[in-house]
Amino acid sequence: MRLATILQRTHIAHPTKQSGRTCPADKKSFARWPWGKALEVTVRIAFVLSGLGAGGAEKVVNLLAHHRNGQGDIVHVLAVNADGPKSYFPYSSAIAIEALGGSARAMPRIAQAAQRLSRLRRRLVALKPDLVVSFLTKVNVLVGLATRGLNTPIIMSERNNFTSQETHLFWRLIQPIAVRGAASLVMQTQDAFQSLPPNLRGKAEIIPNPVTLPPDVARIPNQGTRVVAVGRLEKQKGFDLLLQAFSYVARSVPTAELTIFGDGSQRGALEHLARDLGIGDNVKMPGVTRFPLEWVGAGDIFVLSSRFEGFPNVLLEAMTAGLPSIAFDCSWGPSEILSSPDAGLLVPPGDVQQLSEAILSLMADPALRNKLSTCGSAAASARYATSSVLQQWDNVIARSVKPPSLKSSYSESAAPPRAQRHA
Repeated sequence: MRLATILQRTHIAHPTKQSGRTCPADKKSFARWPWGKALEVTVRIAFVLSGLGAGGAEKVVNLLAHHRNGQGDIVHVLAVNADGPKSYFPYSSAIAIEALGGSARAMPRIAQAAQRLSRLRRRLVALKPDLVVSFLTKVNVLVGLATRGLNTPIIMSERNNFTSQETHLFWRLIQPIAVRGAASLVMQTQDAFQSLPPNLRGKAEIIPNPVTLPPDVARIPNQGTRVVAVGRLEKQKGFDLLLQAFSYVARSVPTAELTIFGDGSQRGALEHLARDLGIGDNVKMPGVTRFPLEWVGAGDIFVLSSRFEGFPNVLLEAMTAGLPSIAFDCSWGPSEILSSPDAGLLVPPGDVQQLSEAILSLMADPALRNKLSTCGSAAASARYATSSVLQQWDNVIARSVKPPSLKSSYSESAAPPRAQRHA
């Protein structure tokens, strides 16, 4: 988006003249400086995230990057831990993707973090972005440190539950210092907002994740006995609890199937647990899907079994696709998304017995499955519409970006932006 458009959205009028020549009122490329003169300028945004995999943060960055690029911004995506630019979510060639990781596996973690910090600092100094938007706790810290002294506005977006996730002492100590320099903070839920220190709430906004489903995603209803779950195979996602609950389900419905999509460090332990519970033949763990939302067609019922969440994207996706959904009422997100009992079933956190009963109730009741499918899809699509969420992001960016500086930052010192080369 041209800076003039950003300023326009904050009710700053377009200039009418520049150096004596008339400027069309609707020409986006002109922006008013504080003293009333105009300058043709394009906003350069650097989105910074951890990797380029199949996670929720990666999906939202991909969506935002394409949205802002479509508005005329020059967009860079910097992945501090990625070894290469290949992304699970495909990017337009107009968006510059840079992987800043690699060749640090044998180093201690703190040394790796220092190396990432150094690389990130060098890239930001070279790019001279008008705005940096960062995602996830550790990346927010790295960005806060890497931009020290650069006078670059930062929007930090927290995507996980920082009150529940395990964090090294180093990150806990340095986080308050790094976050202090942010122009804006983006939280995903009301609970996340309330968990912030009072002195930070004034710069925080609540922006949930949007619903994004490609038009060709199709769900084929079956007998109602296929359960699907999606996420990293880590303790946070509670798949061990789901397996325990499903073992009760399989005793009543021997033909029931459970498919867990994802990968992670707990794969071996989960496979071993499934065998010990006697449900090894009923459970599949096919890994990460080949393309986004491939998992939608593999189930009749969706279950979110997480011990905690930042914001459960997969729950929204399942609901929007018409999958009747069940979720543990963990912090944060499920209770806000399933605020109506018609949208989905909430189960007390970690209650294996009630989770199994909820699954069995849906398997046995086609009318209830149909009700949750219809109402859940309508609720998710209405409340988390992409257009509304993108507008909220545009508003935060408009408030955070600074007017152009006196010097022409890019034409003199930076390489021609990739976005312009592909225009």
